[in-house]
Amino acid sequence: MNEIKIGALLNYIRLFVKLGIGFFLSPFILESLGRAEFGIYSIAGTIIGWLALCDFGLTASTTKFLCEYQAKGDGEGEAHFLGNVAALFSVIGCIVLVSGLCIYPFLGNIFPKFSEEELKLYRILYLMTLLNTSIMFPARTLGGIAAARQKYVIPGSVSLGVSLCSTCATIIILLLGYKSIALCAAGIFFGVLAMMWNVYYCFCILKARITWNGWDISLCKSVFAFSFWMFMDQLINIMNTGSSNFIVGMTQGSEEVSVYSYGLTVFQYYYMASGCIAGLFLPKVVGLVVAEASNTQLTDMMIKVGRAQLMLIGSMYFGILLFGQEFFHLWLGHVLGERTFDCWFITVTIMIPYGFLLLQALGWQILQARNAMKYRVKVLAITSFFSLILGFYLSMAFGSKALAIGTSCSVVVGQGVFMNWFYWKRLKLEIPRFFKETLHGWWLWGGVLILSGMELNQLFSNPSWGIFLIKIILFLLIYCISIIFLYAKKEERKSLVPFL
Repeated sequence: MNEIKIGALLNYIRLFVKLGIGFFLSPFILESLGRAEFGIYSIAGTIIGWLALCDFGLTASTTKFLCEYQAKGDGEGEAHFLGNVAALFSVIGCIVLVSGLCIYPFLGNIFPKFSEEELKLYRILYLMTLLNTSIMFPARTLGGIAAARQKYVIPGSVSLGVSLCSTCATIIILLLGYKSIALCAAGIFFGVLAMMWNVYYCFCILKARITWNGWDISLCKSVFAFSFWMFMDQLINIMNTGSSNFIVGMTQGSEEVSVYSYGLTVFQYYYMASGCIAGLFLPKVVGLVVAEASNTQLTDMMIKVGRAQLMLIGSMYFGILLFGQEFFHLWLGHVLGERTFDCWFITVTIMIPYGFLLLQALGWQILQARNAMKYRVKVLAITSFFSLILGFYLSMAFGSKALAIGTSCSVVVGQGVFMNWFYWKRLKLEIPRFFKETLHGWWLWGGVLILSGMELNQLFSNPSWGIFLIKIILFLLIYCISIIFLYAKKEERKSLVPFL
């Protein structure tokens, strides 16, 4: 197996490990911290996402530029590029630290619903996260080196090991009676360990080099010209999902954040599953663009990856739709009570439109390779801005479920309508053929799955983990058989049957 196949397998292993850890650990964390502190801890976790924006898209851009240097075989250019990017990250880290400290006195105004004790705890978590993120900024330079060389096995294995060790530490910390501050400290510790390993791997194993011959203004300009649009794209993603906990915290209070956070978490696992394949293809897409591949070749790759994504993440899509409400009830019912329905509603509301659009995940890689992020950012910025305002007032008036509806509407209009028009008319990708071939046979297959799931829910209606497990096993058997006979093409079955 090559690096891409093993990398994809490791990505899915890591995802399933996260799912398993989240399944067993989340109720334990919620019970150990309590609803209010868990909500504050969740909001503190989103700080990392917000502060990540302060790199102005450089982290995502670094991988793309390194892929180009690798495709051209320009080792000296790569070393010169890494030197300038490392300097840029160091400067940005200092700016982030100063800016974060300026915001610190106004946290009470941002979260007026927090009590004095809640605000005191949040301030501590905020400072810890801010300091850690600022110090870690220079290490972001190394993030794209392994990906540009299409080396996924060792980084993926190390990431999996760090995740398991962090989980063990979390369990020990909570059993000893420590709370969110100790959990945050443990996360910082393992993040530093991972950074130290990455430095060793890039310089000692991959033999990467960094040279510094002073600032290269023209290079920095070209990097920022691309990274600005990557930054705006990240900002839009934060507006669509990452800002939700903040909005709920401002409009409803800390306990409501727990409900929304769990609904959003299950969706984010689904979102991550879609990226386990597409995220590995950026070096290959950049190579095709550098070699001036035709639009037909790029569309063929989109179709291939899209069909693979549908077969692999379709089980999660239909499973959450059909059995998600029962899962939330069994999983968190003893803690959240009837609010578990709200968790499922939030997950499904956001997931339904994303389910089809994530099949086009490779389109985002093509946009990066062709330096065509500008249009996407403009369109999604407008739709997401109005969605954010609408979601704020809906959340204030009707609660967190209404916020999920606003997010879903933004996704349908921005990514569903306008982006597909851009792929088709401006990038000249064969979008009608993409949907026709990717979804060929899907309607019959999906209908069989929905009817089967509804029948299983009727046959096994007693809520218990044993009954639920039986339903899932039977559903997965039906899912695998129906893929082979109702969806997969002949050439796909050869590799699909052994995998299933």
